[in-house]
Amino acid sequence: MKLSLLLTEFLYQQKKLNIPGIGHFFIDPSVSVPPPDDKNFGEFLQQIRFENKSIQQPDAELIDFIRSRTGKIKPLAESDLESFLADCKLLINIGKPLFLEGIGTLIKKNSGQLEFTPGAPASERVELYGEESNTDKHKERKHLYNSEYTQESGNSTAVRKVMIIAGILIGLVVIVWGGYLLYSKKTAGETEETQLQETPPAPPTTDSLMKDTTQTATPDTVATVVVPPPVPPGKDSTLLSYKFVLQRTSKRHVAESNFSKVKEARPDLRMESRDSTDFKIFLIRKCLPADTTRIKEELNIWYWGKKEMKVYIEN
Repeated sequence: MKLSLLLTEFLYQQKKLNIPGIGHFFIDPSVSVPPPDDKNFGEFLQQIRFENKSIQQPDAELIDFIRSRTGKIKPLAESDLESFLADCKLLINIGKPLFLEGIGTLIKKNSGQLEFTPGAPASERVELYGEESNTDKHKERKHLYNSEYTQESGNSTAVRKVMIIAGILIGLVVIVWGGYLLYSKKTAGETEETQLQETPPAPPTTDSLMKDTTQTATPDTVATVVVPPPVPPGKDSTLLSYKFVLQRTSKRHVAESNFSKVKEARPDLRMESRDSTDFKIFLIRKCLPADTTRIKEELNIWYWGKKEMKVYIEN
């Protein structure tokens, strides 16, 4: 139903209608409202009165009436009424007559006051309570202030709100996605740096340990050493046990990954953890005190390659 007809219906039911920016319409409470096709309907229209009155906000009853008849929520009903009244005031301000179906015509005088003429034009049949004319003449009549507001004002307002909400959602998606990419890039860089700092080069296999140890290791390769032969029986009493720590780290995943890579090449390797922040990869070896420095160097080259000395003896 047209919003102008909703205003007319509200006026007929309540006998008063306050329109912000326009004025106050009213009907004597003793006057009864005849059906639109009644022969006395024209005389009834002459009973409508208008008063130039400054009205800032629409009545709550009017908003509730529009909401109940259109099925829209209150904010949309208010927005539709505001858009309709903006068109009406624009028409009045440019000097054109404003015709409200079933009420009458308003026109602005030179003094700035609105002049009201009750009733409808002779060629216009007033239709109320949702009745729509199927005649070609009715379909061809189009007024700015009588256009179907649910198609013009309501739809345009709803489209604007949907576009605003969609823009906000797209903006949030872009911000979240950009933050995720930056976080992923930063995390990948830190992980790579940690692996470069704490992950030793791949240890030589058992076959490579049997190769000639006189080979000179290049900067890009890991030098291979021969595992010292076991001490002949009878000399164990002259040797001491030493705990050679190859790596110590606070990261469990680093310790477990490195240990799994080298434990097959050196079955005597062990890993221990006294708490969740201290992990050690080590081996126990018997040797003379004078041989500890040489063994540390051999183990450091085998485990770390050409890096600075990281293997140490723990008492």
